[in-house]
Amino acid sequence: MNSILDINSHNTMTAEEILDEIRFPIQNLEQTLSALTKLSIQHEITSEELKALLNTLHHQVVQIAKAI
Repeated sequence: MNSILDINSHNTMTAEEILDEIRFPIQNLEQTLSALTKLSIQHEITSEELKALLNTLHHQVVQIAKAI
């Protein structure tokens, strides 16, 4: 795997190989969602920070869907 966010997948991969490839991206997705739900209302985040979090979530979902 190149990084936590990027998934290497191709048509010749077995189902087990694909599941192995998406294990870490799914864990990253879970951790990002958990962090978002734990944000305190007193701690304001900038629009750039929120945009970065949402872009990360979107990229992760797209990569997982593409691999599956």
